[in-house]
Amino acid sequence: MREENPAPTSLSDGEIPALSRRRFCTVNTQWVVAAATLLAVSGCSSQPPGPQLPPGALIAGTAQVTVNSQNTGTTEAVQCTPAGSLTTITTGDQASGVTALVSNKDELTVAAVDINNVGGFTGSYNAGLGGAAKVTMTGRTYDITGTADGFNTDNPSFRTSGTFAIKVSC
Repeated sequence: MREENPAPTSLSDGEIPALSRRRFCTVNTQWVVAAATLLAVSGCSSQPPGPQLPPGALIAGTAQVTVNSQNTGTTEAVQCTPAGSLTTITTGDQASGVTALVSNKDELTVAAVDINNVGGFTGSYNAGLGGAAKVTMTGRTYDITGTADGFNTDNPSFRTSGTFAIKVSC
């Protein structure tokens, strides 16, 4: 019977073939690259923290409209157009929406509000022509409240007044 060489119990650096050393180093490098890639991908895939808004403020480009206590929800159909001391604020579309004209000439005031078929009401407010409206700001968010003269869309023959609350961030 032929006696085989017993397996070595330890190897010195000189006994490790060059090919094995290269393969070992390549494996370690691949692990390092894989770990770095994993960290980079997981770092990039996390969501950034949301914007820190003051209480009562909305995210820019959104609006909340309530007419006669009927909240129409939040919309992203918002357009703010400054022209000198006036800002025209439009929410919604031609079928249902609000347009407000806010002045900051001497102080922040509501010049006009036009409500078109929102919450079953169509009407308007114009400064100096009856009704009342006020506007405040929190950050970039306008908070416009008041009353408008108009009609309920289900009964347009009879004039009525309606209340409105428009919160919009430009």
